Amino acid sequence: MIVRRHSTGYNFLGDTGTGLTLRWADGVGENPVYAPWPELADISISNHCSKGCDFCYRDSKEDNSFMTIGQYEKVLAGLQHERWGTVFQVALGGGEPLEHPDFKKIIQATCDRGIVANFTTNGERLNEDIVGFLRGKIGALAISAARIDQIDTGILRLLAGNEIRTNLHFILDNRSIAQGIDMLRGKYNDILKHVNSVIFLTYKPKGRAQADKCLELDSNLRMFLNLVNKNKCSCSVGFDACFVPLLMKHTEVNVDCIDSCECGFFSVYIDENMNVKPCSFASDDSYSFNLNDCDFKVIWGKKYDKYRKEVLKNRCNSSDCANKSQCRGKCVYFEDLQFCYVN
Repeated sequence: MIVRRHSTGYNFLGDTGTGLTLRWADGVGENPVYAPWPELADISISNHCSKGCDFCYRDSKEDNSFMTIGQYEKVLAGLQHERWGTVFQVALGGGEPLEHPDFKKIIQATCDRGIVANFTTNGERLNEDIVGFLRGKIGALAISAARIDQIDTGILRLLAGNEIRTNLHFILDNRSIAQGIDMLRGKYNDILKHVNSVIFLTYKPKGRAQADKCLELDSNLRMFLNLVNKNKCSCSVGFDACFVPLLMKHTEVNVDCIDSCECGFFSVYIDENMNVKPCSFASDDSYSFNLNDCDFKVIWGKKYDKYRKEVLKNRCNSSDCANKSQCRGKCVYFEDLQFCYVN
């Protein structure tokens, strides 16, 4: 199904079958400032997880903090607009989504509204039953890992056999970057045989994740960046928005083909308590509004105006970046994520 949105200064086209999305302003050579309605909603359906990863930015525990199916239906209803329709896709997270008692109902409810469902998992609860259920129902799933030995190739084969597009979310910190370098050199291509894409996620000092593992612009990071354009990885390679300033400043990636931070501009985050925030990594509640108290149209259309103006100030003080005008600059939440240049 093709989803289209057209208005002054914003045009969008999305293919629910392939996941392809296109976005332009009044002309195809212009970028819109923000969307009149979000294209993607990042939804934490719980903060319950039994694994206890030390890099967990949500500090998830076995505490049964689940969004109910009724609350999820209310969230989806709130994301429905009389002119723009609903969001193009959702990214479901947690906690661990597969530990949610109503996970299957949540996936089905998403499909019933014509929304592309995606989710992130640690992969430990993937089995033939759940994979069989997911076949034909989701756009993609992502398995998170901080080390290459955490990747279960048997699960990857099972997912591939059921034609489920599978990405690897590899947490990039100042220790795992050594394996990230080897990944770009093609060392792990056999392991990545059934992976659609490796998405490198910037380590964030939030939750259980401590600041001592944050990336710095050192020799390892420079080597990693040098390999981006000439990588030998067997699958495609991508990055989260937090890494984009580095790509714009230190690689030859075509900046017209990548987007700077989209939080609060084209995407939105909703947690298991129905709090709406620009980003799941928000370190304070200055732009947090609850759907029980405030209509989503008011949040997106009015209350986030101040946030967008703040971000568009571009707090980056780099004096020699050729792509500064296309970058949203320093993260408004974490000073630690400013490492594309040295002060």
